[in-house]
Amino acid sequence: MILADVNLLIYAYNSADPRFPKASEWLEERLNSDEKICFCWETVNRFIRVATNSAAMPIPMSLDEAFTIVESWLSAPNAVFLKPMPNHFEILKATSLESDAKGKRFSDAILAAYAISHSVTFATTDKGFRMFQGLKLIDPLATG
Repeated sequence: MILADVNLLIYAYNSADPRFPKASEWLEERLNSDEKICFCWETVNRFIRVATNSAAMPIPMSLDEAFTIVESWLSAPNAVFLKPMPNHFEILKATSLESDAKGKRFSDAILAAYAISHSVTFATTDKGFRMFQGLKLIDPLATG
């Protein structure tokens, strides 16, 4: 199972970004594979926030477009919506303290805690996630 970071989700819909072709192909393959692809409130909320923001997207989406995209992900037969596990707070606290993830990085610690508590691989292009011990990472856009 793979939890997709919001950066990959945004790249997959931002045709002005040079990572768009590879990211959209990767996401399409994940949504149509037998392997489970995971989402959580944080990735969904961040996607909608960024995708509709004119400061972040050259051509921002309408709210309706962004919600429709999220609905399409969640309706995929292999989609899994992760909810916090009973030990989520403890894992979030430990992950944050071990990596000193405060400020902006705390949001990343939340995603790392989801992935760790659900034992899923986290797919991201953000090398900053390497700071979280116990997090299984892949960068699907890396070459080589």
